[in-house]
Amino acid sequence: MTAPLSVSATGATEQETGGETEPVQAIFFVTADADPGTAPRLIEPFAKLGLVLWRVHISSEDGAGENINADLRVCGVSRKTAHVIDKSLRCIIGVRQVIALVE
Repeated sequence: MTAPLSVSATGATEQETGGETEPVQAIFFVTADADPGTAPRLIEPFAKLGLVLWRVHISSEDGAGENINADLRVCGVSRKTAHVIDKSLRCIIGVRQVIALVE
């Protein structure tokens, strides 16, 4: 089952309260400014945690080339780790949108 990794005003979701340590697959869909340094900055949060991405797909297909779309996936992480990555991706300069899902 796929569940969004969204955060409420209190900082926790119902899904995070139980099974935080159970390994999950985390999927991050990111839209960001097209810049030569964007791709390495998107991968950095995973590398800092010692994680190897299961899938990395980054492309600029919006026609004007102003945005890039990234599909970043990692397996075997806890929900807490997925939440940390989500927050890190959202803090990157040039990132416009992050959609995070856990399976």
